[in-house]
Amino acid sequence: DVYGPSIPHMMHAEGRPAASEVTDSEGNRMMRMEPIDAGGVKLMSMGFFIDQGQSVVWRGPMLHKALTQFLKDTDWGELDYLIIDLPPGTGDVALTLAQQVGLAGAVVVCTPQQVALLDAIKAVDMYQKVSVPILGFIENMTGEIFGRGGVQKVAAEMKIPFLGEIPLKACIREYADRGELMQMLQEDNPAREDLRTVCQNVAVQIFRELIRSPAGPVLEIL
Repeated sequence: DVYGPSIPHMMHAEGRPAASEVTDSEGNRMMRMEPIDAGGVKLMSMGFFIDQGQSVVWRGPMLHKALTQFLKDTDWGELDYLIIDLPPGTGDVALTLAQQVGLAGAVVVCTPQQVALLDAIKAVDMYQKVSVPILGFIENMTGEIFGRGGVQKVAAEMKIPFLGEIPLKACIREYADRGELMQMLQEDNPAREDLRTVCQNVAVQIFRELIRSPAGPVLEIL
């Protein structure tokens, strides 16, 4: 994550990524950042490089450089999935990512109210213009406050898969505030099955997209 990075807190990950020398497939040596490990999940975030409470006030070229370094200068090793948390909208970060990386697809996460859906529809249009497959919609914060079903309705109208909903429940906020998101998926709580269902649906859509695609994204493994 780039703007307002919160991954380090929610995953209870601390420290700054170390640098190490690695050798690529052609025998070339280079310096790479080592991602922070949190329960078997490799993390890279702007939050590891700034003090808590410090804002990221950067223009487009600096964001472009930072995102490129996170992607290409990190020793990710072999991954099952590389998930990138993007800010809302259709700005520089999303465009840079679409141009720099062979993406398996984009997942659009949106709350169900109409105002939020307007921006989500624009995000879908942007990814389609840069030839990034849309894996599907996820409805976030479903419940009495923001409503229910708005995202699913738009997904049906746009003929885009609906991947599930994440309810507006206090336990999600409590686990995130304590930095225990991994525990939330392992312990018995009201939101666990909803989150697992969404994750499983995303994985299925990635598999379907890679099967359907004539040439899947090629990622260099160092």
